[in-house]
Formats: sequence, C-alpha cells, structure tokens
Amino acid sequence: MSDVVSDGGSDGVPGGGPDGLSDPRAVPPVVRSHRELAARGLPLPPRPTPAAALPITSSGATYEMAQRLAWLDDDQFAVGRWDGSMSVFRFTESAVAGPRINVAVNSPAFQGVQMLAPLPGRAIASSNDDRSIALWHSPRGDWSDLCPAGTFPYDPALGVATSGQGVRAGSPGTLVVGHSSGHVSLWDYDPARRRLRFARSVDVRNPHPVNPWGLHDVQATEVLSDAGGTAYVVTGSEDGYVCVLQVPSGRIMSQTVFNPAAQRGINSLSVRGDALLVANCSVGPQDHNLWYFTVSQQTWRPVLRARANLLVDPQRPQAFNFSTTWGAYADGPCWFASTEEGALWMGTATSDALNVIGYQEVTSPLGSALGYRGGPGRLAMVAYDLYEFTTGAA
Repeated sequence: MSDVVSDGGSDGVPGGGPDGLSDPRAVPPVVRSHRELAARGLPLPPRPTPAAALPITSSGATYEMAQRLAWLDDDQFAVGRWDGSMSVFRFTESAVAGPRINVAVNSPAFQGVQMLAPLPGRAIASSNDDRSIALWHSPRGDWSDLCPAGTFPYDPALGVATSGQGVRAGSPGTLVVGHSSGHVSLWDYDPARRRLRFARSVDVRNPHPVNPWGLHDVQATEVLSDAGGTAYVVTGSEDGYVCVLQVPSGRIMSQTVFNPAAQRGINSLSVRGDALLVANCSVGPQDHNLWYFTVSQQTWRPVLRARANLLVDPQRPQAFNFSTTWGAYADGPCWFASTEEGALWMGTATSDALNVIGYQEVTSPLGSALGYRGGPGRLAMVAYDLYEFTTGAA
C-alpha cells in the first residue's frame, strides 16, 4: 500500500497504443479492443451489407452511449454518458419513459461521466475532470431540483475518476473512488455540510497488466461489507486485478488477477453477499467473459467457482461483456449481463456453476450499462436508449 501518487509516467497514464491513438482511452473500450484485434490481423465479423464509400468527409464522432448507471432510490436512477451529460430517470412500467432531469456536467477529456456514486443526504458524486470530483444534491429531496454543491480537487496524477461507492465507515462516511491511473482515493464525506475532504490514495496497480495498452483504470468499485466502523470494498481494474481494500484505513487485504491468461481487463463487478461477478471481454473461443467468485471474510481473497462465455455468434473474435449485476426474478436469485452484440443475458448461479437461462436481443451493439433494484425487481438497461424491465421478484 502506498499514499504516494504516481508521477503520471508510462505505467500510470499511457500515452499511446498499437491502434495509433494518442490515448487508447479516447474511444469506448469495446471499440478500442476491436481495433487492437484488427491490428493483429484478426478479422472482424462480416457486415450483412457492405459499407459504401460516401462522398463526405468525417470530422469525428461523439459517443453518447451510457457509461455508468446508479440507482438513487427505489424509483429513480442516474445515468452518465460519454458526451459528459448526467440524467436522472424515474422508473416507469409504461412502454415509454423520458428523462426526469437532465444535468450537464463538465466532461473529462475523452471520458464523459464514468463515475456516479449516490451518497447520504440526497447527494451524488460524479467524475468531473482529471483533477476534481463534482458533488450534486437535491435540496427538496425528490431529485427534481438537482443542483451543484461544488467541485473538490485532487492531484491530477491520479487521473479521472472511473468508479466509486459511498460507505458508512469513516468520519462520518467515506467516498471510495477508483481512478484511471490505477489508484483508489478515499474521501471523508460530511452529508450535513455536503463536503468532501481528500484523505489518502492507495496504489492498486498490477505491475503486469493483462491488457496490451498498459492501462490500469479502476473500472469497478463495489461494497463487500459495511458494518460498524470498518468497511471492505472490492475493485476491478483494466490491468486484471481484483483488489479488496479496508476502509477507511486503505489497507490492501488481497490482490488477485481474475484470469492469468486474460488479454483484456475488468469492465464491471457485482456483489451479493460473498458472491462476486466479474465481467470482461473474452478474446478467442477458449476465453470467458463472465466469472463467478466467492470472497471469504477470513482471507478476503476471491476463489473461482465458475465461468461462462456469453456469445451469440461463435465466429466473433471477441465477446465484450459491458456490465453485469446480480438480481432476482419470480423463481429466485439470478444474474444479468449486457454484451456488445446488443444482448441482455440472464442466468442463475449455484455454489459451483453459472447456469445460463438465455439472452434477449435488446439494443444496438457496443453494450449497455445495467442497474438492478429489488423490492420489487426492477432492471434498467441504458445504451443510447433506455430500457426498463420488471423481473417478477417481490
């Protein structure tokens, strides 16, 4: 463990990649991964209709797909997108739903809103730029009057905030934030004053990243335990590390490469009790893109139970699992996953197996952010468009 932030050198924030980008984070990860495979000569799946050369000139593209989804309460959830916008939606069981609130936030370079963390006191922390976090609050408490509470700076060597969770442990609470540099920052959060105070940073980088770009972005942060004065969180990184941290001390309890043979890093995590789901991008027919672990509170080390490759077209060179979440349906506990083929997958888990119920074609390729809320079971799925599902769970 270290409280010293890296100097932003080549092993902290890389300057390039094999696809010729000045920064490999400049496009969505699924696109970045496809480009790397193409550079190695691996063909992409054929298009149903060949593309045509149009008499126009491209001046760039904006990726407005969702990056992050976080439930705020039983009825409303926030969505952060690649274009730097954040919206709050009210769940509705009708066929058509629109945004309840649209809020423009400062977009970090190339990254949009990658971190959304609901906090006590009707507040939301979000990524801002590479040296600050934005805090939002709802004075009336119904989210219809969401307004900025301030921005809170940190050392830019940490990089953009890429994931986050609030926990009760701390003085009086703690915001845990993963960053693009491979560090985790811990912030004291005061809900009465709606203030954040930087406490420390922890280096959780894998010295041997599994991805070919040398990226260390901490893409997922989830809570394993939050009882009493101490909490334990688990992070998942582009470099392949699953790391368990004690909060607020920042002590590293374990660090494990989720798959020693992986060619891509971790995109998403979900926790239910001691059960941990890990979503990644599988490369080749022998790889897997959904991994199931249990984490013992005696050792805090993940133990692999099962794995699966969620793939509609077996000829695809990669299968990008964008997001995964535990959930429940009428028959009991289950899991969901969103893959780059526009599919929503669903299954169950036993002590040593992942059972796939099947998939439903929902949206366009590149994957969707997922969020599940129980009581009753509600699943939100957001790519460019918003999809809402009731799962039948009480």
